[in-house]
Amino acid sequence: MGNSDDNRPRNEPLSDGGVVERRPEPTVEYRSDTASHEQPAIERHELPGTIPVGQYHEYFHADRWTAVDEPLSGDGPLDWLAGGERLVFDADVREPGPYDCSLRVAADAGFDGGEVGLIVDGDLRRRLSVKSTGGWYAWDDVRTQVELSAGLHTIALVVYGGGWKLSQLDFL
Repeated sequence: MGNSDDNRPRNEPLSDGGVVERRPEPTVEYRSDTASHEQPAIERHELPGTIPVGQYHEYFHADRWTAVDEPLSGDGPLDWLAGGERLVFDADVREPGPYDCSLRVAADAGFDGGEVGLIVDGDLRRRLSVKSTGGWYAWDDVRTQVELSAGLHTIALVVYGGGWKLSQLDFL
């Protein structure tokens, strides 16, 4: 048997003075091939810049829709993210350095919170909390800072606790 401490979260200091909480990642099982959408025609997003949520390269949704299974619109927000969902974006970072990252979110007044992981090239950089914004169309930003090197990267958002909407990601 493994050590029980292996399942406890641990805080790791970052070079920018922040702290990331490392937790054992939940296992997500996708029940069928229809649980993901790929959009190979989507170009890499240049950063600094804004990434509309529908401009993903891959979207894994754990087969939550049973009747209609269509790709997201590139123009509107993603409605009601559920735990286990993952959005993957391709990015071309023009200048290395710290980036102010914000997620544009909305959540109903009765929402009691959720979490999302910001992953760059397979490495969990931040775990962010999403709180109620007061309504489904009352948008607010969840902010953090992340260090990015110049070059091509894969940026993923993994939803640990859902029940909120996402409109865009900004890296400025």
